[in-house]
Amino acid sequence: MKFVIFLLSCFFSTPLFAFDSVLLFPNDSLDGWYIVGPQITFSIEDGVLTGEGKEQRNAFLTSDRSYSDFYLKVDVKIIRGNSGIQVRSHDVENRLVGYQIEADPSERAWSGGLYDEGRRAWLQPPNENVRDTFKVGEWNTYEIWCIGPRIKAKVNGKVTTDFLDFMDLSGHIGFQIHSGNSKVMWRNATITEYETTLQTPLKVVQLFDGKTLNGMDQVGGGTWNVEDGEIIGLQSADDEVTGLMWIKQPYDEFAVTLKYKIDKGNSGFFFRSQQVPNDNTGIRGIQVEVDRQTDCGGLYESGGRGWLSMPTEQYSNYDEWNEMMVFTCGDRVMVWINNKLVVDCDTSPQMKKKKTDGYTSNFAFQLHKRQAVEVRFKDIQIMTPTYVDKDGKLTGKFIGCGQFH
Repeated sequence: MKFVIFLLSCFFSTPLFAFDSVLLFPNDSLDGWYIVGPQITFSIEDGVLTGEGKEQRNAFLTSDRSYSDFYLKVDVKIIRGNSGIQVRSHDVENRLVGYQIEADPSERAWSGGLYDEGRRAWLQPPNENVRDTFKVGEWNTYEIWCIGPRIKAKVNGKVTTDFLDFMDLSGHIGFQIHSGNSKVMWRNATITEYETTLQTPLKVVQLFDGKTLNGMDQVGGGTWNVEDGEIIGLQSADDEVTGLMWIKQPYDEFAVTLKYKIDKGNSGFFFRSQQVPNDNTGIRGIQVEVDRQTDCGGLYESGGRGWLSMPTEQYSNYDEWNEMMVFTCGDRVMVWINNKLVVDCDTSPQMKKKKTDGYTSNFAFQLHKRQAVEVRFKDIQIMTPTYVDKDGKLTGKFIGCGQFH
């Protein structure tokens, strides 16, 4: 099969090999597809796929083969009922399990949101400002990108999903007929696959073993301890020195997920940072703010430009565990708080690193000086890429990140 090479616009991104766009149902044929769930009727005529059923369980027209990194485009019209498009999904005992981009004609209007079928339920409902993009009774164009750990979707040109998840990096595609009385039509279904060479498979690594602080160094004020699978940081208001917990291993490009709970004071998750000896702040670099204010989740450059990007509303829940996800693509950094994208920021030009005796390009957790701080972190995971580019050279950049902008 012929393929072409796209050089992505994102700085330092890996060259991405894209095969030509192909029809998912060429010549009005359903060869290469099978039904998962009740054996309802799927038919195709003049390029239009139609599914119809009145069963008590969901049914899916499912691809025989799996897909990893791709761009999928299809038009959807719902005659009645509910539907969705499955990606990177799995046939588990005649039930399709995995990511679904919703097609919802009800008053709730969650079309384009990300649902985890058969597992965790809703991962990212669409924001209210895009819930009117789906046109009931009309053809709607869906675009879905799955590249590395990111999933992005548009409905009629508006972004409805932009998410980071480590659970599945490949799987089947499926077209859903929801339980109950449903009839749905699809047309112009095409897919473009992206391919590059992985030196090592993308995998999740635990940065914290839940029991010890192995691989970490405590620097500065405050105390850090482990209890019940949590890293607990404590600082008193009369401490003049910032407390830092450094992760020794340096990282460049990465996708990180973690959970935090901020009981009082100010903290942060630093990356691309370096120690500053003989300074009561102790660090230069970029941090994701962790506090009990609306700026939680914002990007701040300590020892440099200050605020790079601030959220416009409160996304963190006081007195509860919150989930943070951070993804880097060259100078571009994205932050999710509780499954909502709160920062998408070009951080260039980044500070030039100075020679120090400390770490460079490292992670650190912060206890802010001159504040009473109590913060907890757990479930700290990272995914890093190692690819071979078209010239056979190793590169530690995520493929395809430039495709999302």
